[in-house]
Amino acid sequence: MTMFERMKRRLLPAAPAQPDTAEQHPAAHLAPQPVPTRPPGPLVIDVRSEREFHATAVAQAVNVPLPQLAHRIGELAPDKTTPLVLYCASGTRSGIACGVLTQLGYAHVTNAGSLYAAAERLQREVRR
Repeated sequence: MTMFERMKRRLLPAAPAQPDTAEQHPAAHLAPQPVPTRPPGPLVIDVRSEREFHATAVAQAVNVPLPQLAHRIGELAPDKTTPLVLYCASGTRSGIACGVLTQLGYAHVTNAGSLYAAAERLQREVRR
């Protein structure tokens, strides 16, 4: 098994157990929360750590650290046809993230590489 396959296995979520009734799930009676609106174009995801993201990031990017991506992507992009552009510091973590999202069924996933390459490709400023 390659290192890439081990990383994907570790990052992909196990199938969650589904409760049979509302009694087993205390939040089952709560109404779903509205999804916040986002700017037009692709959803830009920074898969670096929170610390890296707070230091500098592409304007209008959302931070989802790589270890959390498989668990949180459904709340950010419930539609698996949403165009997603991912970046990190060098392109390595975003490349792994693209593989994870493709395995989860996302159809339009792009690795923009590094922070500055992503900013240039998307024609967005880098926020400091």
